[in-house]
Amino acid sequence: MTERPDTLLTLIVPAALAETMADLLLDAPDIVGGFTSSPASGHGATLEFMRGNERVRGRERRVKFEIALDSASLPGLRERVLAELPDVRLYYWTTALRSCGVLP
Repeated sequence: MTERPDTLLTLIVPAALAETMADLLLDAPDIVGGFTSSPASGHGATLEFMRGNERVRGRERRVKFEIALDSASLPGLRERVLAELPDVRLYYWTTALRSCGVLP
């Protein structure tokens, strides 16, 4: 990652693929300087529930990844994700970052 981050990419990943996604991001230091992950729950009629208890609860276990990066690197990261996980439907969004850095 050479440019100052100007975009926050949020990826919502099935819990079963969290380690795979973390490894993929760690293997892309030229694009991803670091990231945050946290447990999340997916809700909605279009979800493909993975287990019976998720169907009963009405939510699916997910992991949310947040990645601050340069917007110009988004296509490269997208290509890597699609090459590694071609059949996985990942929900994502981007948000412009007004500022990003480390407090002393």
